Amino acid sequence: MQQSNQLLATVANILDEIIKETDALEIEQESQSYFHANKAPSISIHNYLQRIAKYTHCSEQCFVIALIYLDRLQEKHPYLVLNSKCIHRQFLLLAIMIAIKYQDDDYYKNEYYAKVGGISVREIFILEQEFLELMDHQLFIDEQYYFLYEKKLLEYGEIEMP
Repeated sequence: MQQSNQLLATVANILDEIIKETDALEIEQESQSYFHANKAPSISIHNYLQRIAKYTHCSEQCFVIALIYLDRLQEKHPYLVLNSKCIHRQFLLLAIMIAIKYQDDDYYKNEYYAKVGGISVREIFILEQEFLELMDHQLFIDEQYYFLYEKKLLEYGEIEMP
């Protein structure tokens, strides 16, 4: 459990750094997507990650995969800016949910993830479809790429994975 908390803290720290930079930018209205909310949620990224981990019981690999998915989104669609109005329930929740469905043997229905993430069932279906389309439905991650990414993540947080 200690290891998982360290991983979640590291992921949260990385995302917090990105959000700090992007929130300082003036984002044009057309740069905002369906993923953007009107205001930032009050829950911290770390607490949100802990909530997702607690209720989804997903593997630690799903958090690494979710980060890779978020990076891929940014590479494919640089106009999509990850900021405090979209990182939580929209991009982060969807990236983790899709990583769970792709990586783990056991996963829940979308209704459950909607409840965990604090969004409506209708919204989670729409966001999942939009996310998959933005990713061109390409969810596979080469094993070497995953381990390289995991290594960099672990070095950043000075943690170890099993």
